[in-house]
Amino acid sequence: MLPADEKKIRVLIVDDSEFIRTVLREALETAPYIEIVGEADNGRDGIRQAFKLKPDVITMDLKMPIMDGFDAIGKIMEDNPIPIIVVSTLDEEIITKALSMGAMDFVHKARDMQTIAEDLTDKIRIASRIKPITRFKRVHTHRQPRDKAVANEPVQPGSKVIAIGVSTGGPQVTGTLIGLLPETLSTPILVVQHISEGFVQGLVKWMQGVSKLSVSIPSDGEKIKPGNIYFAPDKYHMVVKRKGVIGFEKKISNDEFHVPSIDRLFLSVSEVYGKDAMGIIMTGMGTDGVAGISAMKLVGATTIAQDEASSVIFGMNKAAIEKGVIDKILTPERIAEEIVRF
Repeated sequence: MLPADEKKIRVLIVDDSEFIRTVLREALETAPYIEIVGEADNGRDGIRQAFKLKPDVITMDLKMPIMDGFDAIGKIMEDNPIPIIVVSTLDEEIITKALSMGAMDFVHKARDMQTIAEDLTDKIRIASRIKPITRFKRVHTHRQPRDKAVANEPVQPGSKVIAIGVSTGGPQVTGTLIGLLPETLSTPILVVQHISEGFVQGLVKWMQGVSKLSVSIPSDGEKIKPGNIYFAPDKYHMVVKRKGVIGFEKKISNDEFHVPSIDRLFLSVSEVYGKDAMGIIMTGMGTDGVAGISAMKLVGATTIAQDEASSVIFGMNKAAIEKGVIDKILTPERIAEEIVRF
């Protein structure tokens, strides 16, 4: 039963397959908090119904006749921003392009329908809490990533490091932040972004297009280079083993909800870099990163939280602010300025 004070999440399904629409509708409506308010079999009709029905969340296929899902996402996010979850066969190119158009999350279609429905149901509930993300500047993937072969030399042991933790609503805001950083920035940046397994490669490819700096997923034991941005991989915690060296750690307990974990990165940075570090906690649900940024504050590191107004979900950052371990509360644009000053 749905609590009396809780409204159902109104969902629009956009997919050219009648079979897929039927299966998704029947599966999703088994959740008491979801109501399917409409269906569309192409992107153009999806746009029309989004404007007419004003759903809370849209599920969007990408390969459709008349108008594909990419164009539909772009139009909806420009004129009538609504959280959109892509339900399609996915690869790096597709994820990269969908992110650039404003997609919030992804569900891989190349699985059994029961698994798809379960994954989608969870993501719809999260998406329904998200504010439209078009408050951030659209960042286009027109830049070519730097050639890693000519990247700078490894950092020296006394150098500084910046650690960023971000979760729900992160790709768009992180893209905005990274896109503002100048090519001359020398301090390396380590990022843990909570994202569904299998999507980080596409996320990084998109970031390579918006950044003036080199963006990559590092290897275990890789030496940190100045002016480089490193994203944690799937299935492993990314930490710093010693100054200038990245390490990977496996999940060691079933109690670990997030892998990679923001806390694990921040805690390692606090131990290795101390006051020569900056910790940034941004939009996201839950409290991952709060313990870690508290440890960074304790050893004299600079600590920053994204402000409420610009946050898609004011959760992790709110918890850190309320704990009293944050030096500055800033917009993504102001965070970029602080990074440059640091």
